[in-house]
Amino acid sequence: METRALGFGGIERVSGKCFLVQVPDRRVPTLENLVVQYFLPGTHIISDGWAAYANLDRITNGIYTHSVVVHQQNFVDPNDATVHTNVVENMWMRAKRKLKRQFGTLRELFPSYLLEFMFRNRFRDTDMFTCMLASTASNYAFV
Repeated sequence: METRALGFGGIERVSGKCFLVQVPDRRVPTLENLVVQYFLPGTHIISDGWAAYANLDRITNGIYTHSVVVHQQNFVDPNDATVHTNVVENMWMRAKRKLKRQFGTLRELFPSYLLEFMFRNRFRDTDMFTCMLASTASNYAFV
């Protein structure tokens, strides 16, 4: 039986900076470690109603604040229009669309596909070739 590669990600609404990583499972300990690794203390996390997120603010000892949108009830919190998962859902939709356009992907390369998506997302409004050259130049010292 073949299984899909699992991913976890987040996006900063103001800057649009995102991260996407492959995960072995979606259990509480796995997600808790990723939250601590990728989110700065004080971050307000907005998630869907996935059970592993249920006690995120308690599990992380109040380092983060957490709001939940249960999609079976509504997609935007009726009491606070800023509490929704539309931005991260859109990011995943675009990432999945890109993978589907490749007409096949290798499971072993899934992390590199996510890295490519993050790079293209970060520089989507600029000339990609110029960005690649600038990125290369910043990582190598020319003598």
